[in-house]
Amino acid sequence: METAGAHIGIVTELTGTDAKVRFLRSSACAHCGACLTVGDCEMEVSLPNTLGAAVGDRVAVDISPKRVVQASLLAYAVPLALLVGGVLLGSRIADWAGLALGVAACGIGYLILRLVEKRNRSKRSFQPRMTRILDADEEA
Repeated sequence: METAGAHIGIVTELTGTDAKVRFLRSSACAHCGACLTVGDCEMEVSLPNTLGAAVGDRVAVDISPKRVVQASLLAYAVPLALLVGGVLLGSRIADWAGLALGVAACGIGYLILRLVEKRNRSKRSFQPRMTRILDADEEA
């Protein structure tokens, strides 16, 4: 279930300072892959339990649309730009050099993304967050 950009999920497990939240997959989440897929129409994500939610609590989970755009640009535009740049630069030498340099540049792009991801993992800047605990009959 979702309303106004927030997904409503149920806390299924607590681990240290994190909570696993399970919710229905929306059409916007169909191909993202940020959450663990559970079955055909459910997803599960581990989030910081900043609200002190308990197992069974219904919570509103949200991620900033700005962060979604930033993550998409990082994941797709950076490697693509490096691939095209490598192909163009290498093709000035020879066709095989264009291919080799394009693939190498794309690989370097993914290595850069891994470094950025490791740095941002501790910040949790691209991670969804719990915004509130809902009453049994309350909607987000």
